[in-house]
Amino acid sequence: DEPFSFKYSPGKLRGNKYKSMMTKEELEEEQRVQREQLAAIFRLMKEKSDTFGEMSEGDMKEQLRLYDI
Repeated sequence: DEPFSFKYSPGKLRGNKYKSMMTKEELEEEQRVQREQLAAIFRLMKEKSDTFGEMSEGDMKEQLRLYDI
């Protein structure tokens, strides 16, 4: 067993790799679908605020930064 390395960033590596492999049209479609999915997630979170708690626009922007959006 090798020790865990913080140098490895799986999300970033995969993200950069898939972006370089896609055509401009594919990348645009991927981004459109991603926006739709995130909108649906945030809509659900807003509708179920008793479960997820209140989320401000700033909170949402901070979350989106985690996903490089």
